[in-house]
Amino acid sequence: MFFPDKVARGSHFIASFDETKILEGAPTLDLEITRGRKLVVRLVSVPIHAIKLDPNNPRIRHRAESDEAEIEEWLWHETGTRNLYNEIRYSGGLSEKPIIDSSFTVVEGNRRIVCLRRLNDQVRNGELLDFKEGAFEFVQCLMLPESVPPADLSLLLARVHVSGKKEWSPLNQAQRVFEMVTEHGMSTRDIASALSIGPYKAEVMLRAFQTTLEYGKLYPDVDSKWVHKFSYFYELFRHRGLGEWAKKRRNLRTFMRLISGEHPRIRLGSQVRGLAYIVADQEAFPVLKSDGYEKAFEIVKRKQSHIDQYTKTLEQASQTLLKMSKDQISLTTEKVRVLGDIKQRVDNLLRRPTQIEQALR
Repeated sequence: MFFPDKVARGSHFIASFDETKILEGAPTLDLEITRGRKLVVRLVSVPIHAIKLDPNNPRIRHRAESDEAEIEEWLWHETGTRNLYNEIRYSGGLSEKPIIDSSFTVVEGNRRIVCLRRLNDQVRNGELLDFKEGAFEFVQCLMLPESVPPADLSLLLARVHVSGKKEWSPLNQAQRVFEMVTEHGMSTRDIASALSIGPYKAEVMLRAFQTTLEYGKLYPDVDSKWVHKFSYFYELFRHRGLGEWAKKRRNLRTFMRLISGEHPRIRLGSQVRGLAYIVADQEAFPVLKSDGYEKAFEIVKRKQSHIDQYTKTLEQASQTLLKMSKDQISLTTEKVRVLGDIKQRVDNLLRRPTQIEQALR
């Protein structure tokens, strides 16, 4: 029985191959970047083991330096790679071509190359009898020209992984946005327009990634585990009220302490969603700092269970309006007048800040 993750991995690189022959007669294609800017690429057929994995891939960039075999092993064990392997095996090849640079290093499609290597080894070892020998020995790739403007390349990859097939995690997507701002001078508004995402989302991604880097300097740990706290900051800044609260350095540092250490007070990124209720409660917030999220949120839930009389009355009014709608009650002049008064008063009330928003100010 063949187990792809049990195979001894030797060197994947062919000692020599004719690069000139690979490029000779290769057709060219245009890759649209944005606003009429295009990259002219070659469609080339490359020996699978001549292709090098990208050590700067966002999935592994924060890990310690690794050699080719270690990068491949890590990508193979990443969530979703086995499913991709099964899809490629079932279809007998790739439906989307990887992108490589002029040195045969993967720019986009590292996991696809890892899967093809495994499949090629299986065929060579006689473990895949339904495939002919050499079925996965060569792979068609789009080869970038030798000189590519970094901003164009970054934007191309962002369109694939941020607003496209969304293969990258939110952390990796945010890192790409961060690089487009800090390295290529793009504004978040321009990025949002180019990637078809909302400007607010682009701002949140940028702010969360910047703050994650700051957190990593304050709370470094082994194997760069601090990067996984990105989800905490993303939830923090995605909530408009908490985002405003965190603009105060004192509050942001408090939040960092709450999520740090071996026994953090906030243990899960999803718990940040309930933080606004805790911060707004003068009794619950100190409990969060001393005893953790669960005990603090119990206080919030206990208080919320005591529904006041106004809330009960509003719920009754809501049910009455729902029943009128379902029963298709005819609207008399008097009913229209009353509903108009209700709408105006509801609009006025909704313009007021909520209790949580007031507390977070």
